[in-house]
Amino acid sequence: MIHCFQDCLQYSHDKEGSFDYIYHKYFKTVSNIERVTDTKRQKNGIDTIITLDSGEIKLVQEKWRERTFTDDFLIEYCSVEQEGICVKPGWIYTIDADYIFVVYGHSRIVKIYSVAQLKLAWSENKEQWIYKYNLPPAQNEGYYTHNVAVPCNILEQELLTQMTLTF
Repeated sequence: MIHCFQDCLQYSHDKEGSFDYIYHKYFKTVSNIERVTDTKRQKNGIDTIITLDSGEIKLVQEKWRERTFTDDFLIEYCSVEQEGICVKPGWIYTIDADYIFVVYGHSRIVKIYSVAQLKLAWSENKEQWIYKYNLPPAQNEGYYTHNVAVPCNILEQELLTQMTLTF
């Protein structure tokens, strides 16, 4: 199967009403939801800008998976690989969002992660996770993308570890 960024983006746009419902349930005090239309910002992982009643702004990346939840979380570590060389790092390195919301449509489950904590967890564990949870490259139009599928219990335990600092 060949993946296409524009097709995935359109699919996400088709789910905007569902995401709005999710944002209101999660953040409670949403005063505005703005869809990002700037392709550069979207490629940097910002799909939606949420403004809370307090004026605080949350930048969100959205992913909608039309499959059953498999209890793992996909982390893209190389977005574009050509001729065996990673020429564009994956979203784990380039994402500018505050949160990532992944909806598993068939299971009606939403996994919500802080991007800052994800990046810390990745920094600490990337070699081990690539070794243990690496997937075959995803084929796109003229390039490959590399991902790991980290079991949620492993990922979430590491996120908890990142929430504690001993000094």
